[in-house]
Amino acid sequence: MMKNFSLLLLLLLAIILFFPVSNLIGLQGKNELIPTGMNGSDSFRKVSQIMQNKCVDCHAPGMLRKPFYAVLPIAKQLMEKDMAQASARLSLSKELFSGEAAFTPLLLARLEHVVGNDSMPPALYLTMHWTDSLSVDEKKTILAWIAEERAKSAWSKEAATSFKGEPVQALPLTVELDMDKVNLGNKLFHERLLSGDDSLNCASCHDLARGGTDQAKVATGIRGQQGPINSPTVYNAMYNIAQFWDGRAKDLQEQAAGPVANPIEMGAQWDEVVEKLKHVADYQAAFAKLYPEQGLSKTTVTDAIAVFEQSLVTGNSRFDQYLRGNTAILSSDEIQGYELFKTNCASCHFGPALGGLSYEKMGVKRDYFKLRGGELTEADNGRFNVTKREQDRHFFKVPVLRNIDLTYPYFHDGSVISLADAVRIMGEVQLGKTFSQDETAKMVAFLGTLTGEYKGKLLTHLTTADLQ
Repeated sequence: MMKNFSLLLLLLLAIILFFPVSNLIGLQGKNELIPTGMNGSDSFRKVSQIMQNKCVDCHAPGMLRKPFYAVLPIAKQLMEKDMAQASARLSLSKELFSGEAAFTPLLLARLEHVVGNDSMPPALYLTMHWTDSLSVDEKKTILAWIAEERAKSAWSKEAATSFKGEPVQALPLTVELDMDKVNLGNKLFHERLLSGDDSLNCASCHDLARGGTDQAKVATGIRGQQGPINSPTVYNAMYNIAQFWDGRAKDLQEQAAGPVANPIEMGAQWDEVVEKLKHVADYQAAFAKLYPEQGLSKTTVTDAIAVFEQSLVTGNSRFDQYLRGNTAILSSDEIQGYELFKTNCASCHFGPALGGLSYEKMGVKRDYFKLRGGELTEADNGRFNVTKREQDRHFFKVPVLRNIDLTYPYFHDGSVISLADAVRIMGEVQLGKTFSQDETAKMVAFLGTLTGEYKGKLLTHLTTADLQ
């Protein structure tokens, strides 16, 4: 008898938590939260209305329409947790609904992923909120609008018309920069005077002939010291929202300053580095010309290096040529691999560099660190080391996938050598999926099409002599 009573209470609680708000408080349809006279296109107005009808209750902080039972202790805790998780992943605001603020590429990618995979609203929510599922026409409307928004982006300007709405964009063939600063930054990037004992330069860990990395598990610094983390590629780093795995440097210039003064990386003092550079006549002349007001300083040295790194865009890969309209350049397996990639990976790996535009948890569906084994390190904390917020523990900046064939070993810990293994592990820990051998092979084939060119040569053919 007591067991049946407990089950009845659980059932009642489930009904309270998941029963449609409209059935409990008399709302016979969704209220219109934003006037119909919104900014934007007709297609956006339709999408906005769909989201107001179907998404606002979980994804719009400050606009949530809560039922009367939301103040009850158990219901309050469960609802607040679910809503916090939902709005952290996709936060919608009045400014977005009205068109006053633009949907970022990240929001578009996340929205496309859940709509395309039919994972939102969640099945449990729809068990009782049966009127909130997206219809086929609503899904088509949202996906068409996402493609329309991407087509407007400057990132898509070089793509063929049929590919302008893709989650991945072609890298530009040229980048407009001050070439005198690029050349100066190139020289500084390869300058060993930046290290404490004149033994290392930026290229020691970011070898442009090796995919912009050192192809080692972790970096080796001054006096042979081992760093705590894998060296990310410097190629296409201009597309990152921030630099380093944990995003502790806001831009390329700030990143350039860090390793020089790090005692286990280049082990120098910036004041001493500047003095050493001032004893080189060519540097004195170059900085006097290019930075007449500041001259040679830490600020101008790091600025020149940052400008050079902005030039490290590896366009004209086979995939870029495909996006520009040469559809015959990819094999059937490579195209199928791209379709699999879009379905499974493009909510994080999107944009021109296929990544670098968000922070994501390593191990969404399965504990990556248990799977990996070994002791946890400080570097494993990821973004937490910067923000000190517990919710950022094990979050890392999504790595770019351009030239991924050359940037092994993979992940922040450099624990995986094989690209196929990296794809398989990502499927398990991020998606909760077990990719078949065929699916893995096709995605690896697609990833192989992302190897681009630098100085007019494929990176796989680039030699140290080409970089002189």
